[in-house]
Amino acid sequence: MKQHFVLNSIIQFFLLLGVWLLLSGHYDVTHISMGVFSSALVVLINLRLRKYYFFEEEIAETRAMIKGIFPTPLRFIRVLFYIPWLILQIIVASLQVAVVVLNPKMPVDPALIRFKTRLPNLASKVILANSITLTPGTITIRLKDDEFLVHALMDVSFTGIVEDALPGEVAKLYEKKPEHIIKDIKIIKSRAEI
Repeated sequence: MKQHFVLNSIIQFFLLLGVWLLLSGHYDVTHISMGVFSSALVVLINLRLRKYYFFEEEIAETRAMIKGIFPTPLRFIRVLFYIPWLILQIIVASLQVAVVVLNPKMPVDPALIRFKTRLPNLASKVILANSITLTPGTITIRLKDDEFLVHALMDVSFTGIVEDALPGEVAKLYEKKPEHIIKDIKIIKSRAEI
């Protein structure tokens, strides 16, 4: 268990340092040492936060790890495909929202979408929730257990979710050939349906 936290902390440190170096664009001693210090500080603060659980599913996953049952691991090679795919989706959604905003008739048709997922662990659900929120025109309002509540600006904003494109791509980060990921889809257009 401790080895898992040490390895996780080392990976987190190097990812943070990589982002620091990439965003700073300066590779002299001063900037690199500030990056090392900042990354180490964030990892140390995060170590103190790890003893608290914010979701019941985290407790279950930790108990399973103590018993030697580890959650479905992230397939890092798939991340290299997922990030460009998500960036493309963000660009397409941005253009769709821009067209709606610039249209004098403003064809906005907001809706709430409630659905359940069969994603393998809490991390995959958080990735899906954040990916939905990053995509213009949609925002994840609530994530509880397997149920999501998402607000969409217009019908075209949530088609990627309902058609299982976005949840399917997130599932591929953990599984080779995921089956249909979302179920129990309910589209709410009025207050009476809530």
